[in-house]
Amino acid sequence: MASRPPAPPGPGIEIDRSVRLADEGHVLLGGCPPRAVRLSPRRVSALIRWLSGSAPRGAEEERFARALVRAGLAHPRPAPLPPGEDVAVAVVGRAGPGALAATLDRLAELHPRLRPVVVGAEGAEAWQARRRGARVVPSPSGGARARAAALRACRTEVVALLEAGTRPAAGWLDTALGHFADPGVAAVVPRVLADRSRCLGHLEMTVAAVAASRAGPDLGADPAPLLPWGHAGPRQQRPGAVNEPADPLRPVPCLVVRRSVADLDPGLGAAAELDLLWRLAERDWSVRYEPRARVWAPPTTRLGAYLRDCFVSGSCAGPLAAARDGRAAGPELPLAGAAGLVLAAFGRPGAALAAGVLGGAAVTAALAAGGRTPLPDAVRLAGADLAYTARTATRAIRASWWPVAAAAAAGGAAAWRRGDGTARAGRLALAAGAALALPHLAAWRRGRGAALTGPLAWTALGMAGDAARSLGTWWGMARARSAAPLVPRIRPTAAFGAAPSVPRRDLLRPFPVRPGAPPGPRARGPEPAGPG
Repeated sequence: MASRPPAPPGPGIEIDRSVRLADEGHVLLGGCPPRAVRLSPRRVSALIRWLSGSAPRGAEEERFARALVRAGLAHPRPAPLPPGEDVAVAVVGRAGPGALAATLDRLAELHPRLRPVVVGAEGAEAWQARRRGARVVPSPSGGARARAAALRACRTEVVALLEAGTRPAAGWLDTALGHFADPGVAAVVPRVLADRSRCLGHLEMTVAAVAASRAGPDLGADPAPLLPWGHAGPRQQRPGAVNEPADPLRPVPCLVVRRSVADLDPGLGAAAELDLLWRLAERDWSVRYEPRARVWAPPTTRLGAYLRDCFVSGSCAGPLAAARDGRAAGPELPLAGAAGLVLAAFGRPGAALAAGVLGGAAVTAALAAGGRTPLPDAVRLAGADLAYTARTATRAIRASWWPVAAAAAAGGAAAWRRGDGTARAGRLALAAGAALALPHLAAWRRGRGAALTGPLAWTALGMAGDAARSLGTWWGMARARSAAPLVPRIRPTAAFGAAPSVPRRDLLRPFPVRPGAPPGPRARGPEPAGPG
């Protein structure tokens, strides 16, 4: 029987929330694609100690911990590191004198020894910044050009880029800086939550809730590596998903990065920050999402602003794909999942379901045979992977193929109502309508405590955001002349065997668990081999 890891996780290493133990603790199950790792008795003992709150001890345990991180089964959980002279905070963006003053006052409260750099402030904003001792740098007021100017204006090794108007939580910077004790970490993205503490009208609160769920910068409560398009790579696998798949195109209003490797390209506009993070990951740097470091941002309360955010998010896909030579940038699916998506698009939902079931059976067989996983646990993990594949496919339909799916649903329903439609048209309309609407109903049910509205209004707002996101995707593809965001990427069915190996050069890098280790530059050398 698979068991949940106890909470809270200890310092140093944190086992991913989707991971389960099977076969009396000798098999570790999780990751995406589903992975089964059989553990030796010594590694079982180490894992039990980590789950009880201990940190990895010795070179062997550090190698094992790093292997689990690369496999997407665990995450680093370093001790917080207070900012020193080699850390700077740059505030960018236009939010008004009052909002800028509130951000600077909050920074002064949390970090009295830091002198922030304010980029692009003019008039009353510049006066407020100088009054609080900040250094004002002339530049465009916001966007990628302002961030590039902030990186040029700072001379420290680590720079924290913060949007004006945001409110950092206590410990946000210390928690993020802890990751830089590992010289292989290039950037850390804190969790950005919508600050809905002010009293707003009912409509504004409703739009704010939908916007935070569909287009906001919040990447969720689970730590994770940030990967290009969310796709697994040869050196870093993805963690398993237990809820909605994370949107890889969410905006990045707050970022902590090594200045020496932060070659931001302002020409990409709204996609510049994502392009920087993805290029760092492609060059074998570690880019982490750290939800324990929290920043509160003003909510999106107007319908037009919400739809514009969805459109801009979708329009980033084309330029990002063109910058990567047009490689497949669509959803990452197993072969059976891709076949099911194609069958559903041609109005054969029954055949699509059969393809999914066959894919689940293939995952079960691979885990049971190759990983020697007990059959009930293999079936459970295969079912979770099938559900995740279905959610990923429906998200791709809503984000990229919304006009086609909406036309199929409306046309099939109209033909069926007139009585001149075929059964195939009716099935196609039903499948398209379910893909467009059911995920929003499920999201409303999961978060109905914060929804403040009924399921119909929530679904209507969500579908409007999907339409804007899809239109933005097609607009970005037309401008970049690349259809890569529509092309799915095929991933392996399952992985199994011993814990993946770690390149020998990684053993020379300290695992980021020791407090007080200063962040330093990473010595670049030959590209290490992947974990396999």
